[in-house]
Amino acid sequence: MTISESTLRVNDARFREDYERLTLDGATPDGGLNRPALSEAHLAARETFRGMIRQRGLTIREDDAGNLSACHSPSSKTKPVLLLGSHLDSVANGGRFDGTLGIATAFEVIQVLREHYPDIPLEAIDFTDEEGTWVSLLGSRAASGQLTQKDLDHPRGDPEAFQRALEGAGLTSKGILSAARNSKDLHAYLELHIEQGTRLEKSQTDIGIVTGMVGIHMYLVTFGGQANHAGTTPMNERHDAALGASKFCLMVQETITKQFPDCVATVGRMNFSPGAFNIVAGQVTAFMELRTEDSGRAKQLQQALHKVAKHSAKEFDLNVNFQHLESVIERKMDPSIIEALESGALALGLTSRRLPSLAGHDAQSMALLCPSGLIFVPSVGGFSHSSREYTHWNDCVKGANVLLNAAKQLAASLK
Repeated sequence: MTISESTLRVNDARFREDYERLTLDGATPDGGLNRPALSEAHLAARETFRGMIRQRGLTIREDDAGNLSACHSPSSKTKPVLLLGSHLDSVANGGRFDGTLGIATAFEVIQVLREHYPDIPLEAIDFTDEEGTWVSLLGSRAASGQLTQKDLDHPRGDPEAFQRALEGAGLTSKGILSAARNSKDLHAYLELHIEQGTRLEKSQTDIGIVTGMVGIHMYLVTFGGQANHAGTTPMNERHDAALGASKFCLMVQETITKQFPDCVATVGRMNFSPGAFNIVAGQVTAFMELRTEDSGRAKQLQQALHKVAKHSAKEFDLNVNFQHLESVIERKMDPSIIEALESGALALGLTSRRLPSLAGHDAQSMALLCPSGLIFVPSVGGFSHSSREYTHWNDCVKGANVLLNAAKQLAASLK
């Protein structure tokens, strides 16, 4: 049986060894991972990855956005690159599988493929700050030419701290904005990720084949009142920004439930100023994000929540500022790659189902640059962004083999 007619499989032992090695930097005592983008632990993980790339005889590629790749580069460079990837950064006190499993999978897949398709350029890429510690999907948006100076001027967090983090990693805003890749140089992009939900587990399905990803829209909603003494200011004379912000949070829940059940919105952080227990809050800033598969619905929801913010401010005699920070636009995965992934699962005797991603991933950015595909493997209990995050290793191997056989089909088409 020829290679083109057979199914390939990853080297399970090597795959697991590499995955475990990539989870050491930033490991927490509870079994989680704490390495926000550009932190000391994140940079250490990248150094570990560099060592692994050298050890396996692959070439290191680094761009001006800090994206780090393991490359198999044939002497003939006339063919476009088959790119696979994910990210090594994590949320603060997150899990060991989110992102890291995708890098270990991409790294393993290109090692298997180079043995059978030595003339095909292959690359496993670790994108910078997928989690948005500073800028959501920073590395993949830079690679696909979607970042702007505004994005870098308004990071999530202290701009000065962001600049220090960039300097610590040897990066600059100018360099990041010049890191876009040429679509002609890329054949396709593939990614594996844990589902971060329970759809696969509940349906007892091996593989989730992602049809597209939701748009993510981020806002600052700032309520302004008047700081005053908490003991001497009567309740009916207060301009308490905390009340307006709290009412707004409750109204967000009600608005989504009653009018936009196909969307989600989350107020994930609130900053109180002056922020003392004995002072009426003069200002409260709420950090909110909206997610939906439909850009039209996103606009309608934004308008509805803007009205809710004004209503909440008026009720407590406050002013309010509703500011859009950034958006990651919804994106569809490539139909031909979806079919290749389904074919790969079928060839291995695995069950699969098509489903949308309710979270953002680097494939969302890369889909603007080249044909892209993403698969999910089951998450036990649906836990993610938590030390409880877990995927059975057998499911990790199944997913890696599906990605490998879809990549094989794409590599064969380049011969």
